[in-house]
Amino acid sequence: MSSALIIEADPRLAIRLATILAARSLPAAVLADPDRALARVRAEPPALVLLRVELPGTSGFAVCNRLRRDDDARAIPLILYASDVAPEVFDGHSKLRTRASAYLHVPFDSARVLAAVAACLPASA
Repeated sequence: MSSALIIEADPRLAIRLATILAARSLPAAVLADPDRALARVRAEPPALVLLRVELPGTSGFAVCNRLRRDDDARAIPLILYASDVAPEVFDGHSKLRTRASAYLHVPFDSARVLAAVAACLPASA
């Protein structure tokens, strides 16, 4: 069965995202530590990664860049989301080789998250 990995330090938002993904029958694991998350992606590649920009000790942009430069992880769809990033910053990041598959601003509603997931994953995932 396909699964998702949520890289999020806020437990309430992580639970909300996991609940939204469950509506699409996509179980999700949650990790707050980016290094542990990167190791998990390499050991057990998920069908999808949801990554918060604002993480303790690092930036989600840096984690995204690391994932996109990793031969085993670069093809995994990745949704980058943030509460404190200007649209122009996301627009600039979306033009890089190490860009995310989709971008969301917090707060978001379930429909926007599910639309981003649907755009990233084939119907069978």
